[in-house]
Amino acid sequence: MDLSRTPTSRWLSPVPWGFALLATASSLTYGGDHAVNAWASTDLANMGDHPVEALIVSAFLFGADPWACLRGIALAGAVLAFLVIRFGTMRAVALVAAGQVLGTLVSEGLLAARIAAGQADPALRTTLDVGPSYVIVSALAAVVVAGAQRWHRRTALAALVMRAPHITSGLTTLGVTPVGHVTALFTGLLLARGLRSSDARVNRCAPCTPGHPSVRLYLPKVTEGDVPWQPP
Repeated sequence: MDLSRTPTSRWLSPVPWGFALLATASSLTYGGDHAVNAWASTDLANMGDHPVEALIVSAFLFGADPWACLRGIALAGAVLAFLVIRFGTMRAVALVAAGQVLGTLVSEGLLAARIAAGQADPALRTTLDVGPSYVIVSALAAVVVAGAQRWHRRTALAALVMRAPHITSGLTTLGVTPVGHVTALFTGLLLARGLRSSDARVNRCAPCTPGHPSVRLYLPKVTEGDVPWQPP
């Protein structure tokens, strides 16, 4: 992708730094507040009471450890910047929102089904589940597939590989968090591939669009005395 043709609005998008600022303020203020974390948790109990609020607030709580919090926020801000440069603000936000929502719905939905079938303890309905990991994982996967620059893709892949043990830990026992991580991962992969294919089709069709710089109409020169052609 030629970055020289990237719209200025993508470079100036408030999404990366806005997310970083809000996450820093909320995490340093409420990261260690048990009451706030319990309210923002995307567990089954909260999903039945205030799902939208929990899904949004949870994504901005990075935990109580300030250094780990700042490292996570730096990674999130960088990968969101890569994503916005490639797809623009609206599509980038839609993609990570889909990762957060689908990661939560699939993981908590599976837990609800297991509880109903007697395969999981009902007490797990209120297990604390906060953090932006579904957002980050879906964004990393999307950048790996469709990053604007090779170094964007390689950086995202390296970060994803480093986080792989954490992402998949507990997957064999169908833990809520690893199931959500894998769901967010595939959400980011599939949506990014779809958006990349859509962009490719648009770029192929652009030269055929009237008014495009590459379109030229060549008409025969009519000289004085010529009789204009008339249909039969």
